[in-house]
Amino acid sequence: MNRDYWMYNTSRFSQFYIEGVQTFIRVAEENRLEKGSGSICCPCNVCKNFKTFNCTEEIEYHLLQNGFVPNYTCWSRHGETLLDCSTSSSNLHINNSTYNKDSYVVDDDHHSNDPNDNFNEMFDDMEANMGDVEQEKLHGLFEEAETPLYSGCKFMKLDVVLRLMNLKSKNGSFTGLLVLLHDIIPEDNELPISSYQAKKLMCPMGLEVERIHACPNNCMLYRKEFKNKHNCVFCGASRYKRKKDLDEVDDDVTKNGPPAKMLWYLPIIPRLKRLFSNEKEAKLLCWHSEERETDRKLRHVADSPQWRNIDKKYPEFGKEMRNIRFGLSSDGINPFGNISSRHSTWPVLLCIYNLPPWLCMKRKYIMMSLLIQGPRQPGNDIDVYLSPLIDDLKTLWSSGVDVYDAYKK
Repeated sequence: MNRDYWMYNTSRFSQFYIEGVQTFIRVAEENRLEKGSGSICCPCNVCKNFKTFNCTEEIEYHLLQNGFVPNYTCWSRHGETLLDCSTSSSNLHINNSTYNKDSYVVDDDHHSNDPNDNFNEMFDDMEANMGDVEQEKLHGLFEEAETPLYSGCKFMKLDVVLRLMNLKSKNGSFTGLLVLLHDIIPEDNELPISSYQAKKLMCPMGLEVERIHACPNNCMLYRKEFKNKHNCVFCGASRYKRKKDLDEVDDDVTKNGPPAKMLWYLPIIPRLKRLFSNEKEAKLLCWHSEERETDRKLRHVADSPQWRNIDKKYPEFGKEMRNIRFGLSSDGINPFGNISSRHSTWPVLLCIYNLPPWLCMKRKYIMMSLLIQGPRQPGNDIDVYLSPLIDDLKTLWSSGVDVYDAYKK
């Protein structure tokens, strides 16, 4: 009987299917004994040849319960090749004329994403269109399909490459790649299997971000002495998104639901420390004093009269070339890219004028210090949102911050 018929077009409760499964178990057991392997890949529609079991009874149970993985008429993972499976595919000498093929129809549309589908189709196409010249190439392909990726690996070299190509063609996510690599490398590996776990692992290398609640009417920020307030001290608006302002609130502000408005502050002091800890970056921060040409031509902000006026007015500040000169800019953007939307979000950016002119405006050296959420623009009340940044700038101006200079040592 044709394998494609009894494997996919008959009921899993029929005698045809049960005898076919028993035939498969015998073939797989013979292949295991021949190779001296301790386990057998399970080709059921759930395991998809990616899980192995030592007990053939468990594989038989899976096949009776879940059926075979689609298009696995050549049992290539169990010792067969396309060259000889055509002669062995009719191991069941049963007259199938008494059964109507149309009685059992299997819908395989939901298996279109199965990684093995293209694998078997590729072999089938090569077998159907193969000439004498391609025989040697086909044998080489069979060898690659049976060669482990590395010693002791349960995945074959060709199978891994095909799965990677499938992931690429489907614009696979980073999570999909992590899952694939986790399955390929040895089982005791510690590789994260999701983007979230990978980011969590990298947290110690990240920089701090402060989430500060704000009044929805742009009156104040809930920080310092107002940190535990539930309502705005100026307009009385609730701090939280609530259907009813009369709802009870918990003393712990973190348990009262999401804030009505949020300010994101990215502290600048840790970022400056990170810049000075790199020898190359620390040298660039001294460029305006050490390498700039002083021929009274205006090539850089440091050549401007205002720069010299600040140095004269604050000589202690001007004589230290490592002191940072910032330029601040802000503008509203529509993050949704929809002209009909009036949503406005305001980033506040800092560029560093100590750097050479060709680097001052590069994205790498522009710091986004504040992100003021919409939906309405802050307008004249933007100074309320600038207060965390101004506090840090005052600290840098008055007492300063100890920073290790990797360039000057």
